[in-house]
Amino acid sequence: MRRFRNCWRTRAAGILFAAALVGVFSTGCRDESPVRVERVNVVRGAESCARPGEMFPGPLVIELQGPQERGLLGGSGSRRPAAGVKLLAVPEQDSDLVLEKSEFESDAGGTIRIPVRAGKQVGDQYLRLIPVGAEERAVTVRFISGVSVRGNRQEGAAGAMLPEPVSVQLYGTDGRPAAGRRVFFDLVRQPAADGSAQLTSPVAETDENGVASTGVMLNGGTGSYRIDVKPADTDGGLLSRGISVEVLGMNFWMLMLNAFAGLAIFVWGMQMMSDGLQKVAGERMKSILRFFSRNRVVALLAGAGVTAVIQSSSASTVMVIGFINAGLLNLSQAIGIIFGTNIGTTVTAQIVSFDVGALAMPAIIAGLLLYFITWRGIRGIGETVLGFGFLFFGMSIMSEELTSIGSFPSVIRLFERFDCTPVDGVMPFGAVLGALLIGLVVTMIIQSSSASTGIIIALGAGGLINLYTAMPLVLGANIGTTVTAQLAAIPANRVAKQAALAHTLFNVFGTTVMVIFFYVPLGESGIPAFFQLVDWITPGDAFAAVAQNVPRHIANAHTLFNVLTALILLPFVTQMAHLCEKLIPVRKKKVKYTKLDPYLLENPPVALQQALFQLRTMTRGAWNLVSKTMADGIFEGRIDTARREEWTRREHKVDKMQEEITAYLTALMQHTLSSQEAQALPVLLHCTNDAERLADYASGVINQADRLAGFHEKFGRKPEKELRQFFASIEAMAQDVLAALDEISPERADSARRRAEEIRRQAAKLEDSHLEHLSKGDCTAETGVIFIALVGVLRQVTDRLDNIAARTALLLNFDIGLKKNR
Repeated sequence: MRRFRNCWRTRAAGILFAAALVGVFSTGCRDESPVRVERVNVVRGAESCARPGEMFPGPLVIELQGPQERGLLGGSGSRRPAAGVKLLAVPEQDSDLVLEKSEFESDAGGTIRIPVRAGKQVGDQYLRLIPVGAEERAVTVRFISGVSVRGNRQEGAAGAMLPEPVSVQLYGTDGRPAAGRRVFFDLVRQPAADGSAQLTSPVAETDENGVASTGVMLNGGTGSYRIDVKPADTDGGLLSRGISVEVLGMNFWMLMLNAFAGLAIFVWGMQMMSDGLQKVAGERMKSILRFFSRNRVVALLAGAGVTAVIQSSSASTVMVIGFINAGLLNLSQAIGIIFGTNIGTTVTAQIVSFDVGALAMPAIIAGLLLYFITWRGIRGIGETVLGFGFLFFGMSIMSEELTSIGSFPSVIRLFERFDCTPVDGVMPFGAVLGALLIGLVVTMIIQSSSASTGIIIALGAGGLINLYTAMPLVLGANIGTTVTAQLAAIPANRVAKQAALAHTLFNVFGTTVMVIFFYVPLGESGIPAFFQLVDWITPGDAFAAVAQNVPRHIANAHTLFNVLTALILLPFVTQMAHLCEKLIPVRKKKVKYTKLDPYLLENPPVALQQALFQLRTMTRGAWNLVSKTMADGIFEGRIDTARREEWTRREHKVDKMQEEITAYLTALMQHTLSSQEAQALPVLLHCTNDAERLADYASGVINQADRLAGFHEKFGRKPEKELRQFFASIEAMAQDVLAALDEISPERADSARRRAEEIRRQAAKLEDSHLEHLSKGDCTAETGVIFIALVGVLRQVTDRLDNIAARTALLLNFDIGLKKNR
């Protein structure tokens, strides 16, 4: 009975939560009352050109719009489409345009398409569009008859000539080409401020085919150029008041540089804002997660709230995995919180979807001033505000660059490859799958779903993608972001791995359900149900001829997806936990402890002592390897497969320990350290590198032993005796170094350093005396070369031991809790 009541309370709370969200989202939503036409928007087809008697290319597309509407989540708002409104199309000013009919009616999106044919007259022709009931909103559209244009909307590389000239062909009233007429070309707009773009022929005369043309030299900018073309009539006057021709230039590398710079600033601002919020909130966030994790609904709300505050679902999820690994949360509690983090992470998308770019510079200035205040709380607020400013500054750079190429045919063709707009009422499955994979891969690479969603919103704002395409990209980003939790769970226990799996299953399940709903149309419009819901709760019509308020639609779709998925799965947390336990069972094994325990990083003095303990072990192992190779390989000449494998295994062990100690000390740098602890870190790191190099020099000894064995010879009696004495001195020094590390003894460290100076002098004498041995025939030339090389290797061993001794003495200068071992 108690379980039933708990289950009922869970479902009731979920319903209330969903109702609250719908209430918030639906603020400013459209009603279904008739809309009065406030604006007649000409989408495309105006100022088209055609030969006399032919159809103008493409229909004239008109959109009837109602008054401006604003909503709580609607940004600057948008206009409602005026559906079912009659429109009269009337040729005027003696125009002889030919229409199939004169009265049209707008569809559900407020759109009207009007096919137009040119008459026999040439020159400017005008069509008056009059909405019935709002005659004062009538507009006039111009067409040009007797002219055709070539080279319109072609692309070229910045700083180069267009591939083809811009050409116009003039026709007479009889439809034949008009030769001998002057045509004036005027470059009236170019993207860069230097004004270096030029026309090769500002004035041209039509040839026997009625064609006049000019070449275009582009400047170094990216964007569109507008050329006004004014053909002359037979009497010397102008045939038309001007024909606008648009050509496009792209500076690819500068475009990529600016776009990626905007992305970098965006990600940096997001990280700075997250860091600042965490500084303001402090460690209380961890307590909140633990305290509110007892009930699955409250756990979901806690996960959403904490993630919304710290602006990072990855940080929240990794925090949860850490709690599990420490035994502070069980799997069911963790799953509830993870569900919430998926909702909380959508706050970033909500923020960037608003048009508040004007606040970027004031936020950067205010944040910078606050950042210079030394008090941690105020400094954290300053960092948050500064990050907020950089977030929107980077977003504005990305949006500006993407908008500048939004109309480029090559870019449009690129995005058409995964355009998910329904064809015959059905979203193409291949394109949906492709968009999913793109979102997944990009997010896996940049390790941030918030950054991926920001890019998607920027693409939507630039007109490069619509809501149909944006949603599969968002779904792919949701799956891709789970890789962070999977990576964090790799070194953790199996329960933590189960939580990471639950995070992935949540997004995979939600994506699967959502893709199914892509193919469930609702009502006569045939628009999928989910997209209709998003369009209903967001001001503006995302499915109009010119999509409205696309960034807000994308952000709301992102939030709605995660909310609905969480509400569907929340009652089944226990079942999901059981599924994860089945897929990743917990094996009963004795816990393996490690000296470099990551949880000790919270206690820097203890962590430094553990690192020093491992350094002692590593240095001893490295020296033993050098000693063993000298004894077996050089002095005894015993080299076989078993010994080689043993030496290789020992060297790999030292290399692994060096990697572990370096990673551990590097992780310790991310924690708050005293000045003494911070100064001790590089000393330990250098000692670790020196110890690792000792093991590498053992390979040098082995190489010389191989060469000696290859000649089937040994050193002479006197050279070998001198070499043994030389190595005995190094061995004594090594024992001093090891003792200095064990005891943190300055006396033994000083003794080792004095021995190092003596060993260097001894090495120089060895090299000189060996020349005498060669001259007396005490050794061959081949063994002589090996002898000198071996002395060089041992000199390097001495240098590394000397480095460790010097730095061991330095450790005593730092008050980091290191004491002598008695």
